[in-house]
Amino acid sequence: MRAVDPGGPEDVPVTRVTVTGLAVTDAGEGSAWLRETTGDRGRGAEEIRDATRIVNRALAALRAAARDPLIQDVGATKALAIRLGHGSGDELAEGRWTEAKEVPSPRRGRLDDVEPQSRVAAVLAGRDEVHPAETLLMRARLDAQQGRRDEARLELRAARAALEERPSSRQRELLEELAAVEERLES
Repeated sequence: MRAVDPGGPEDVPVTRVTVTGLAVTDAGEGSAWLRETTGDRGRGAEEIRDATRIVNRALAALRAAARDPLIQDVGATKALAIRLGHGSGDELAEGRWTEAKEVPSPRRGRLDDVEPQSRVAAVLAGRDEVHPAETLLMRARLDAQQGRRDEARLELRAARAALEERPSSRQRELLEELAAVEERLES
């Protein structure tokens, strides 16, 4: 161990990810695509979801190849910044672009984080617990969103078995969530 001087925190590494999609023939076509995409919230959100799925597929491959279960998927809500834009292949390879727009972060209210904090406090105080089915359901929901359908089905099966083996005080809520994820997988 080494001694640490008092002072501010050290810099932390930040990973920048560029995901390419539609190939455009020139800057004019790229600008038109950018206007259309950023002008339609649904289309912009779908582009971001698609890019996130690609990044998470790469992370799943890395997790398996490195045999490191702590390599985590990423979500757009945790990004420091999200930009939609276009550029040449060389620009994009270097993390630059011809034109881009930053997507505004979703607004959050003051009370958005109160419920999770209350639950954490209850778990730490021993008044509540995280049932194994909750963890399995969260993972199944994520895998379903990321297109990993086989993994999601297996996790749902394990979550149902966990609830049968050891019922939870949140049984009804967890069974409803399980059914919702199953329905999403079937559609």
